[in-house]
Amino acid sequence: MFRPVCLLALVVALIPAEVCAQSDPAQAAGHASASVIEPISVVPLRDLSFGALTVGRQTGGTVAISAQTATASYNGTVMPVCTGSDGCAGHPALVAILGEAGRAYRVQLPAMVIAEGQATGQRLEVTSLVLVSRNRGLSGRRGRLDQEGSDLLTIGGVLAVPAATWPDRFHAEISISVAYD
Repeated sequence: MFRPVCLLALVVALIPAEVCAQSDPAQAAGHASASVIEPISVVPLRDLSFGALTVGRQTGGTVAISAQTATASYNGTVMPVCTGSDGCAGHPALVAILGEAGRAYRVQLPAMVIAEGQATGQRLEVTSLVLVSRNRGLSGRRGRLDQEGSDLLTIGGVLAVPAATWPDRFHAEISISVAYD
């Protein structure tokens, strides 16, 4: 019984591989295409500024810069130190978005950023960031590039100013990222 099994194993080992292989090669056809689009880019034009501020010694407050109207609203004991005519008033951040004309895009905006005092270096928290697209208005986190491939975003937010903060000009850099939809 041992010999036929060994003989069978020897015969199988000697059969050429071509006998077991398929004689006709497999073929497939397809079509592929690609569209090259212009990359999207972000160009910061101006930081978010809360202007020159002072605050009471016993209680603090907030200052809000509107992305929609570019105006400042003061709450609590926070007061502006200057007027808009001397260049130290607050203003929203401005960011240009450039890319493929007519394309929709989305923006990732942080939940919070830090504003820094120009003279003191004091760091304060900025929350409630809101953006407005020139092409779409108040659109949440979405925009659309115009026929020239551009859009302009204004970004506002709320600065919390603790009591007894030294008078200073506060501004915040806002890092955003954008991607096509």
